[in-house]
Amino acid sequence: MSMDQAESIRRRAFQIWEDQGRPEGRDMDHWLQAEAELSLAPVSTGVPAASPARRKAAAKPAAAKPAMAKATPRKPAAPRKPKA
Repeated sequence: MSMDQAESIRRRAFQIWEDQGRPEGRDMDHWLQAEAELSLAPVSTGVPAASPARRKAAAKPAAAKPAMAKATPRKPAAPRKPKA
């Protein structure tokens, strides 16, 4: 892969990451998606490629999972009066 191709993939992967709300830990997914969009053959990393079904499952939005209740911020406690 040339430096120009790698730079194009990097830029597209960054754009995908930003479009998806900057999620953590999805860098490889974004890189592979950018590679596929740019019609480039994947670079061998020594790691077996995920099956298409696994990639599809990983690409599902997080909203598909049951949402956990967010903790509501508490009002700060009022300062206490010193004991006499």
